[in-house]
Amino acid sequence: MSDVYEYRRAPTRGAVWLALIGAITLLVGVVHYEATHLKWLAWGCMAVTIAWMLLPRPVAGIQIDNTHLVLAAWRDPRPIALDDIAHVRFGDLGPESNVTIVYRHGEEEPVFANDLPDVDTLITVLAERGIPVRDVS
Repeated sequence: MSDVYEYRRAPTRGAVWLALIGAITLLVGVVHYEATHLKWLAWGCMAVTIAWMLLPRPVAGIQIDNTHLVLAAWRDPRPIALDDIAHVRFGDLGPESNVTIVYRHGEEEPVFANDLPDVDTLITVLAERGIPVRDVS
């Protein structure tokens, strides 16, 4: 198998847009009700929201080939040799999965859940590369 599995999750701007709508609503309220003592608060909120919009949002995801699992592949790549992984353990399978990599020498490392695809896809990709998965409910 020479396939490289890549999972990329584009950043969302939902919270930023919600903050912008809130700041605009505050500004409209200050103008409509002539609350001039709050105008600096409204403009300050607008400035902070616009600055927040300009901040870079890195892509989340992982990359798996025949020899390595690369965590945070597009932010701060950290390759882990597949031969060093004893198994991958899944905890709570609620909205925020708890995934832990267990190494052959016994050390454990939690994985940032936003970097990972859905559980079924991850299990399939890991099984194709011979990495056992445990504690899946």
